[in-house]
Amino acid sequence: MKRRLVIVAVAFSLILILAGCASNQGSDASVSDTDAVTTAASVELFPLASQCRSCHNDISADDGTQFSFVTEWMNSTHSQSSTDPLFQAVVRQEMMMLPEASDLIQGVCASCHLPMANFTAIAEDSSQSFFDNARNPESELHELYLDGISCMLCHQLTSIPTEGNTVFHDSELTIDLNMPAAGKTRNLYGYYPISEAAQQPMVDSIGYFTVPDATARSAAMCAACHTLYTDAFTVEGEPTGIQLPEQVVALEWAEWSESSSKSCQSCHMPVVVQSGPLSNMQIEDAARGEISTHSFVGPNSFLKQLNNSSDNPLERGIEASTEFLQNETATLTLASSFAVAPGADSTLMLDVTIDSMVGHKFPTGFPSRRAWLHVQVFDASGNLLYESGGYNEQGMILDNNADQVAGTFEPHYSLIDQPGQVQIYESIMLNSNGEATSVLLQGVAFAKDNRILPVGFDKTKVPVDIAVIGDALIDDNFIGGSDTTTYLISLPAGTGELTIQVELLYQSVSYRFLDDLMSYPSPEQKKLAELIEQNPNLPVLVTRQEIKVTR
Repeated sequence: MKRRLVIVAVAFSLILILAGCASNQGSDASVSDTDAVTTAASVELFPLASQCRSCHNDISADDGTQFSFVTEWMNSTHSQSSTDPLFQAVVRQEMMMLPEASDLIQGVCASCHLPMANFTAIAEDSSQSFFDNARNPESELHELYLDGISCMLCHQLTSIPTEGNTVFHDSELTIDLNMPAAGKTRNLYGYYPISEAAQQPMVDSIGYFTVPDATARSAAMCAACHTLYTDAFTVEGEPTGIQLPEQVVALEWAEWSESSSKSCQSCHMPVVVQSGPLSNMQIEDAARGEISTHSFVGPNSFLKQLNNSSDNPLERGIEASTEFLQNETATLTLASSFAVAPGADSTLMLDVTIDSMVGHKFPTGFPSRRAWLHVQVFDASGNLLYESGGYNEQGMILDNNADQVAGTFEPHYSLIDQPGQVQIYESIMLNSNGEATSVLLQGVAFAKDNRILPVGFDKTKVPVDIAVIGDALIDDNFIGGSDTTTYLISLPAGTGELTIQVELLYQSVSYRFLDDLMSYPSPEQKKLAELIEQNPNLPVLVTRQEIKVTR
């Protein structure tokens, strides 16, 4: 094993690894007295997730359910955050655009995508340029780079006031990057208090002492990295002084009607077992409680498909992401009527209502994501009479202005009554020339943001950084928790029974975003293109509804 930052100190007892993140109970904890536990050996600043596996996999709950924290994490996007080929291609694009800021760009991106390697580089006063340093298999940071965001990043973040800690991303969380005194343990934070007997195995193995901290179940734990403002530059590469709210999920979540009782973990780390131990070791007085999944489930199955291989099997993660998208995000309701009597040429009026099940905008996060309505009408013989939102094998939406012509975008619609119109829920950035752009560092403002709102979100009162932008702002049917789009579809006479099929589709990376990204040739872009050739960027079905009507 290559050397990572090693601190002379003590050991740790990972009987904590986050027993869960769903209950609302907490603990009024202060930093524990580590002198009560026997100390030994040396301790690393960031032990690898593999060092947690022996105790925190293959755990049996009281009802017999089996769960494995580390295996779940291995199938998550957190475990792929540093090796994500899209992330690496975007960073390379930004470095090519602003070569004089290359090191700074890499350091900023590394702070969330490979935070353990990045913190270690800072502590060792080595390079944060991970393309040339941590990504290199010969680097001392390489193993931490490969771990992405793993156990020992989240479990060392705390909201307990601790002198000497470093503030994490301008948040309320801090992390200890200091050298401890000889014979003292480092602190690890989890939700449940751990008895002295249960502490000792972890102290003996890797030198950490577990301190209870309810932060493990709070939205603050996620907000630090999922609240991101990016510095904007002109198309010519000059700084504008503008900071774009690229992804501010925590601010969106705060407008959700259930945010006071449900945190990010309620959905993305749901409780799977009501009672069980936190490790597979048989220890008297070991902590027990609700067990939450550590799969950090979300809808981004595309990333996992790109990284899936025999050496890195991610089928379980792909399946979990697809199930989450289809069961936990949105529902569809259809209603139809005709404008004229049966027998004559007529107009079908179709109302498509989307109801959100999400605690923030959907889709959220990185501004390459989009969802759209695919509407088809068939006659009794199965002939296609009408379509809006069709797509090709490259993931291009055929009716979308942006996918056809760079620098343009499709507006939000309350009424779709013309061919070539499609309802797409997305955020679209503008560059300094007033053109739509997918280049992050060139985004100076948003031209459109009609992503589906959470219940309770009042678009007339929210902060400007999470505002609804564009025609959705004046659409009376676009409200907190839902949106209704009306379609007026002209149909010929004599078609008889009609079948109306409506799909809500999701794409974590839009066709336009990928097409623009590939215009910056580099090894990272080439690798991404090869992976997409093997894994076409097709949308994933969120939900589908079908009704039959007769004129």
